[in-house]
Amino acid sequence: MYLVPELLEEIFLRLPLKSILKFKTLSKQWRSTLESRRFMERRRMMMNAQTKTKIVADRIPPVFKGGEELEMVYLQCDFTSEPSLSMSCDGLVCIPVTGCVNVFNPSTGEFLRFSSGRDPPIHRYAKYRYSDILCDVFPGYNWRMGFGRDNVSGSYKIVKMFFNHYREIYRCCEILDVKIGTWQKLSPPPYDVGYRRKSTCVNGSIYWVKGSPYNKLLALDLHTLEWRDVGLPLGALGTSCQVANLENRLALADSYIENNHWNVKIWSMEAPKEVEETWSVIYSIPLLTFSHPVSSLFWFWIMPVAVSKKGNLFFQDNYKSLFKYYRETGEIRCIAAKICVITPFVENWSLLEVWTAKHMNLNI
Repeated sequence: MYLVPELLEEIFLRLPLKSILKFKTLSKQWRSTLESRRFMERRRMMMNAQTKTKIVADRIPPVFKGGEELEMVYLQCDFTSEPSLSMSCDGLVCIPVTGCVNVFNPSTGEFLRFSSGRDPPIHRYAKYRYSDILCDVFPGYNWRMGFGRDNVSGSYKIVKMFFNHYREIYRCCEILDVKIGTWQKLSPPPYDVGYRRKSTCVNGSIYWVKGSPYNKLLALDLHTLEWRDVGLPLGALGTSCQVANLENRLALADSYIENNHWNVKIWSMEAPKEVEETWSVIYSIPLLTFSHPVSSLFWFWIMPVAVSKKGNLFFQDNYKSLFKYYRETGEIRCIAAKICVITPFVENWSLLEVWTAKHMNLNI
């Protein structure tokens, strides 16, 4: 039975992902249709039109009150013992563990594992200093890492950096292309970056924050492999600042103290105009209603996760609680506790044929 290409595409658009992956292997014509830019764009628009926002989390929380706007994808795999270390890009998740780095796809359950080599030696005083107070550093204590996509080549890349604060001259930096699978030397950045601040990838560059006393925002272009300083919004970078990809824009979550309680401003970078970046405040949230007094906290930060179709913000704090902020009323609700949100769920399946696939358990 012959079906015209237009009708065939309409049928494919409404199929679940598992069926699309199978049909790609049945004929050259079907594969060409399913891998075409037109089909991928239409599929993406259809997925974005869904009423619920989806996010990926490490486990099912004891209580979840997500309501009608949020749906969770739960992961069950052997290498997510430290999900707070995870990095994400385009729906793919990267988690480093001692001796290796894992990259996996929640859409299909496929993953790759790369050796990260031996951790560089660190000074015994540094190990003592970090071992008790840092629960979210990468393996090796002083590793700083990043994961993102080169917009020109389409390759996903992992960056790892090491800084020895007791030997200023000892810096090392390497990068791995997921398609190639080997680490290559990379010129180190001009300065180190914060050890408790996660990186994020936006529009082909990875961003890191360097905190007090030299508040800076560092970026690496994954295609040119060039480092650059990014201009910060006036008045940003308070006590603890995090960067995130929020609706495909660079977001800066700036936590600060006011009236003995934590508050947060979330800045978003608009499209660069000429040379200077343009920032605007998109959320200003008083955390008085649920945060602890400053005197009881050693460290506090929030990470914006996703925005619902109605404009409500989902964000997580470093105590592994997930909150929903209602933009119109200013109300804040805790919708889940004891959970690590890894990334917004984005369907990604166009590059899987280059992977040597292994499988993990996935519960959607």
